Amino acid sequence: MKPQKHKCSSEYYADVGGDRLSEMPDEVIVHILSCMPTIVAVRTMLIRRFGNLWTLVHTLNFKVPEFLDIMAEGSTWSNDVGRFNIFVHNVLKRHKRPFINKFHLLLGCLYEHRREEAGDDIRMWLKFAFDKQAKNIYFCDVGSPFADSSDFPNFTSQSLVTLELWNCSVFPEFQVNLGSLKKLILCHTYMCEETLQQFICGCPSLQELRIVEPTINKLRFSAPNIRKLSLVLIEHVFDDPWPLDFPNLKSLDLETNWIPDVIDVSSIRDVYLKQLYVNLRDENEHRRLNIFWEKFSRSEVFQLSLDASEQFLHSINDLNPLQIRWKRVVLGLRIFCQSCLLGVYHLMRSSKDLEELDIYTDTTLAYTSVCNTPSLFAGRVFKASADLPTVELSYPCVMPKLKIVTLHGYAKPWEHQLQLVEFLLKSATVLEKLVIYPNKHHKMDFVMHVSSFQRSSPSARVLFL
Repeated sequence: MKPQKHKCSSEYYADVGGDRLSEMPDEVIVHILSCMPTIVAVRTMLIRRFGNLWTLVHTLNFKVPEFLDIMAEGSTWSNDVGRFNIFVHNVLKRHKRPFINKFHLLLGCLYEHRREEAGDDIRMWLKFAFDKQAKNIYFCDVGSPFADSSDFPNFTSQSLVTLELWNCSVFPEFQVNLGSLKKLILCHTYMCEETLQQFICGCPSLQELRIVEPTINKLRFSAPNIRKLSLVLIEHVFDDPWPLDFPNLKSLDLETNWIPDVIDVSSIRDVYLKQLYVNLRDENEHRRLNIFWEKFSRSEVFQLSLDASEQFLHSINDLNPLQIRWKRVVLGLRIFCQSCLLGVYHLMRSSKDLEELDIYTDTTLAYTSVCNTPSLFAGRVFKASADLPTVELSYPCVMPKLKIVTLHGYAKPWEHQLQLVEFLLKSATVLEKLVIYPNKHHKMDFVMHVSSFQRSSPSARVLFL
């Protein structure tokens, strides 16, 4: 798809309205210019009212795709590199604001074969951002083929709050002293375990760490200030599963295609599993998965995306009971099938502390779709498929603390969905609110069915939104 071309500064100015902009104070115009691509902001110098106000912008955004889009067509590849370097150099030389809020640099395809020549420039640009006391720095495609660690200067700043590195190579031969850094994002960034530890030790205020497809095989740290960790481990296959050993962590977002080795996650209170692929037909994998669930049984919020929810509901059953202390559970499902219904039932039996339940169902999929994971009913014999929920749901189940239930994506009042609603209303003794988001064309069908269901909580309200 051809990228959308940016309007030149005069066209942009005309669209906004020249007279109105002329009446605005300089501070407002500077703020508007800061929200534009830097090359567009610089070109406003051709307009008399703007003049050199671009030199006071608080955001510098240098993106090669935008630069190529705006520059004249037909320029040669080597000339583009030179023109971009000169442009950035001149902007930084003329910039007058003593400090900046954001400094973004994205090189991309322009430097694919020329990055070895850009080391000095990149080092100077990053040093400029530190000297200007930037609060947010974003570097993308600036160092993956670099062989010399001197391409990056020392990471030293007492004002930087967020640092994001994409497709970079970071080596341990430099110092890290980022006293104010609270958020660190490392995506496809080449570094060794020593370098990562160096970063963490040099960021005493670090609270949030996100790592996407790392090049290291292990990650262990006990930094007391880190509260949230996001891990994406999909593309790379390691010899040994990454151990999860975070004794002080409070929140974990995990996206992986194998079961990690959980060592210490006792302090985690908020878990979000975005992806988890397990072969439930393999007994060893099934057993490891149950151990994995048990490790997080003491958290307060447990959230699962589509694939992870199916794995969870198809693996939890009364044969392997869990003592769960979750207070809020969020499940995302492609469809709500019989096996998912029984999985929710087993979840309720194991979750005596549960206070809030949210279930999202994908309404774009046909009801005849099937789950991607094996059914709980494999090998079990019943007279008819309709007997399965009836047999299981006949066992008593009391949910003494469940107060709020929200069911999203109910296209039609299908049998299994109605059975879930009936089961929740009958079992939740202190239920305050059950909210259903049905398709507007089937809202009255839901109302007619649900209105006849027995409610164990006298204060329970059923809302259709």
